Amino acid sequence: MNTAPRLKEQVRKLLPRRTREHRILFGCLQGLPIVTSWHDYPGAILGRTERPLLAWFQRNARPSETWIDVGAHYGYTALALSRIVGPSGRVLAFEPVASTMHCLERTRVLNRLTQLTVLPVALDACSERQSVSLPTFRGMADSTLVNSKHDTQAIESISFDALWPTLAGGNPMVHGVKIDVQGMEIDVLKGMQEMLRRSQPVIAVELHKGVDRRAILTVLADCGYATAGEPIESSEISGSPQYRDDCSYAFRPQR
Repeated sequence: MNTAPRLKEQVRKLLPRRTREHRILFGCLQGLPIVTSWHDYPGAILGRTERPLLAWFQRNARPSETWIDVGAHYGYTALALSRIVGPSGRVLAFEPVASTMHCLERTRVLNRLTQLTVLPVALDACSERQSVSLPTFRGMADSTLVNSKHDTQAIESISFDALWPTLAGGNPMVHGVKIDVQGMEIDVLKGMQEMLRRSQPVIAVELHKGVDRRAILTVLADCGYATAGEPIESSEISGSPQYRDDCSYAFRPQR
């Protein structure tokens, strides 16, 4: 029996819960300030998390591009994308949990990231703004924890396609999308189908437990994407027909 996850959770309970400014200790973001807590996001403070995804960003994102970060959490991946696209690019970070969003906004200001826009809303398939109550866990909304004992929080949600005409500012092109939304992947993709068909951005999506893989692939295929996802984590086998829980995959337009 693997006791490592249980041990990590026991250790995490002992870590400070107060959110404050930290300097990232290691990795490609070393030295940058990030507002979070040791309890919620120790991997970000240490700079040891999301390494395969950040390496994928380096290979796929370019200066001056527009990237969408859906489920931005405390902003670790938004920081990485903002550095790559630079001041002439754009990163739009969607984070619906109010306390986490405020930390992300503080991180944006501390790093003087004029290219980063923080949006306090979740993305879904509905063209009208609505409120939904979801469990929250370590600063993120998590639909996979429904019927759990975790506290719930009301968050606002709407489709990307409904928002984008206002947010685009006359430049509707999107070059890349990162999605990590704890079980809400299908609704996010359904709500941005118009943009996906028009811009054909590269997509990095983390798939979570309980998410219907066939439904994901159907939406992507309808938008003109190849359904053979590229595993972003090096531990995954390229070309494998299985899409594992809590692993990220890249999807590209059909050639």
